[in-house]
Amino acid sequence: MKSIINIVFCGALLLIASSCDQKITEFLDKAPGVDVTESTVFSSRVQLETFITSTYRIGIHSIFTYNDANLIPTTRTTTINAGITDEAESEVTFFHTQQWNAATITANDGLVGQEDYRYYIRWTVIRNCNIILERINDVPGLDEAYKNQVMGEVKFIRALNYFEMLKRYGGVPIVDKRLGVTDDVNVKRSTVEDVVNFITKDCDEAVSLLPAAYTPNFRGRATKTVAQMLKARTLLFAASPLFNTASPYLSLGQNNKLICYGNQDNNRWQLAADAAKASLDLATAGGFALITDKGVDKNYKFAWEQNDNTEIVLAEKAYGSRGRTQFPWYGIQPVSIANAWGGVSVIHNFVRKYEKKDGTPQTWNLNGGGSDLLKKYSELDPRFAQTVGYVGSFWNRDWPALETFQGGRNADGCWGGAWMKKLIPDQLSTASGAVPNSIVFRLAEAYLNYAEALNEAQGPVPAAYDAVNAIRQRSGMPKLPTGLTKEQFRERVRNERDIELAFEDHRLWDIRRWMIAQNEGVMTGAMYGIKIYKIANSTEFRYEPYVIENRTFLPQMYLHPFLNNEVFKGYLVQNPGW
Repeated sequence: MKSIINIVFCGALLLIASSCDQKITEFLDKAPGVDVTESTVFSSRVQLETFITSTYRIGIHSIFTYNDANLIPTTRTTTINAGITDEAESEVTFFHTQQWNAATITANDGLVGQEDYRYYIRWTVIRNCNIILERINDVPGLDEAYKNQVMGEVKFIRALNYFEMLKRYGGVPIVDKRLGVTDDVNVKRSTVEDVVNFITKDCDEAVSLLPAAYTPNFRGRATKTVAQMLKARTLLFAASPLFNTASPYLSLGQNNKLICYGNQDNNRWQLAADAAKASLDLATAGGFALITDKGVDKNYKFAWEQNDNTEIVLAEKAYGSRGRTQFPWYGIQPVSIANAWGGVSVIHNFVRKYEKKDGTPQTWNLNGGGSDLLKKYSELDPRFAQTVGYVGSFWNRDWPALETFQGGRNADGCWGGAWMKKLIPDQLSTASGAVPNSIVFRLAEAYLNYAEALNEAQGPVPAAYDAVNAIRQRSGMPKLPTGLTKEQFRERVRNERDIELAFEDHRLWDIRRWMIAQNEGVMTGAMYGIKIYKIANSTEFRYEPYVIENRTFLPQMYLHPFLNNEVFKGYLVQNPGW
């Protein structure tokens, strides 16, 4: 990707939408360039590459927010979504997370309150993809292999943007061609089933057209494996209770199929399992593999910290090194460490999900606490220490030992008693910036997708066990116990997703597709932190659990609302409850 990224910064940038007030139709009927005409774009391979690069830049969604006024609307989210879930609490109250936790988001809030700051940009991306598919044969001198690659890339990017809308809204308008001035641009919502089929068709075609791998300098471009992983992810959502049901979470009357299938079919889980297995099979040929050679105390951290490692199937490549006072770091670091906007405090609801190293549950006294905090931490799954910045742990060269105890330098705003360390590399400090490892697809997800879908389709068969155990064992955790029921295995694989994919923007969407948001302690009810106290003449710490806040989740929040300024135009049916 480095080669084509250079083109986009050295050459003329094509249109990137920046207004949060523009409507869909303004993107669907807008010319593809301002300073560069469409004829220029399709006049040579170099010009086409520039257009493709700009489409990647606005069309790939990583786990980070960059606060880039050239890329996203002026009103925007500036932190990750972990603080909406039982993973974390945002240090400050002005992030979008607080509106979700208080259930005060509305269809009039604009993009920041609704989390989806890329909504309008996706329509620009989709239009770019449609234009490329229409005009690719007009570019002189292209060989068939390159044309196939480009068509595969844009079909993947188009499918990814539709998936991002599917998981937020359910059925959305399908636009599979460039719309001109004589076309009806008020395209109505398609059903969930039609959108899922559209995405998976694009993915199938992308898999058939894309290469298995690229040379290292082109990491960041779509491959067969990532297109197949997107198909598997889409089918996993399609098979999950939110969509795979005859009765949606709230009735939309005759329009129920805009928010669910309208029937329940267990075969959808088998389709998801088959797609996930195919992505694992393709990964080998593409050179993708789990990190297993760094040691059980380092494998996991290497996978999320080291750019372009073999486990990263796709990462966003729009940015180079970023200083600690630049986004995305500025929106996820504690104020006490970087004088940033605010950190992500890991809450005790999440910490309690970690098993001990022997695979048994850790015991926590929620009523009175205890005087053995560090001992309890030391007994946890090795991924805990590679994910969470806890009292006394290393943060970076500036902060070799965190002080999250009461009165400590890092305690203010640390509602949970610990900080999220995952995503923030050790290299980042006052002396050194760091290139964000902006993960979009990581191979570990494919294993867990396969295990979940296979269990739902067939029960806890050996292949489902093997997939989960591959993830556990590379981090030194024992295999799951045999003899689990389907329901027991379901809970174990869900917990494994919580731990392995923590803070990678999976939890919010898993909670909603499983329809567990209203369970106590998930997105509803008591969110716990711990207050930590020094013990005189001891290296240990006393912990005291307390309730940070009681959160509220309303049923309509299982899907996002469309903005009312779009709904009032008459062509979009609003999701129920909004």
